[in-house]
Amino acid sequence: MKNVIVDSNFVKDKIGKPGWVLVDVRFVEDYGKGHIPGAIGLPAWLSTLFAEDKKRQATVHARIEQTFGEMGIGNDSHVIIYGDPANVGWNAVLFWILEAGGCNSTKMNSTVQFYDGGVTRWQAEGGTLDQDLPTVKPMKFKAAAGVTRGIKSDEILRIVEGKGKAVILDTRTPGEYNGTDVRALRGGHIPQAVNIDFMKNFDLATFRMLPLDQLQSLYKDVPKDQRVITYCQTGARASYTYLVLRALNFNDVAIYHDGWRVYGSDLKLPVEDETWFDFNKINSTINTVNKLEEKIA
Repeated sequence: MKNVIVDSNFVKDKIGKPGWVLVDVRFVEDYGKGHIPGAIGLPAWLSTLFAEDKKRQATVHARIEQTFGEMGIGNDSHVIIYGDPANVGWNAVLFWILEAGGCNSTKMNSTVQFYDGGVTRWQAEGGTLDQDLPTVKPMKFKAAAGVTRGIKSDEILRIVEGKGKAVILDTRTPGEYNGTDVRALRGGHIPQAVNIDFMKNFDLATFRMLPLDQLQSLYKDVPKDQRVITYCQTGARASYTYLVLRALNFNDVAIYHDGWRVYGSDLKLPVEDETWFDFNKINSTINTVNKLEEKIA
């Protein structure tokens, strides 16, 4: 789909139109203080989908479908997502979830787009906020079968072993990639993975996505005719890079949504630049803190 990223004029034109659903992915309390008129708030449990392992089980799929329907999203809906620009990674998670469900594919009529800049841009460009809760007409959303926007460790391992072909993009920091910043049992990276920190995708002052021509240069060595898999620690940063790649018209993009916290802690999986979590250092730090607490008490 072209024009994955939309602007304020596009959003203004779609507010209130049949078939269009504007979704605010900020925290519930922020949504309640004021949102773009007509926007639906994202249920809290969906906003933390990547934060809790128990929500990643296959059994959650039916609940996601039901929740989308309750939000007024159906298989023919056109969805626009926005949030607080500072929550860069989180803002893109719902975009990926909807594409993983079939939006923007030939398997479903539903589309999803991203309003870059969110509430900050909306107000800066003359838009007002509303506290009214919109009336929602429940719809039926059923994820399309055969969409491969999310993968597990078995596909990653096939690629590492040369049994599958894809570019693996590590969207974490250089420290996480080279193993000096350990956030699982082991530090390091998936063999063959290329490191492009997700923070290179946006302006660090405004949190707005960089112009697409600049991003095209950033990913110039990533072939568009190959499958591209992004990953990070939990999936949020990988989701933003996923969004950027889709905006650049990369078609075959997926997320390894278990991320490094699963991969790095599975000792059966190969790791490059492997380092190990230093439990002795942690225990020493805990003992020091305990002694300080005893002195203070």
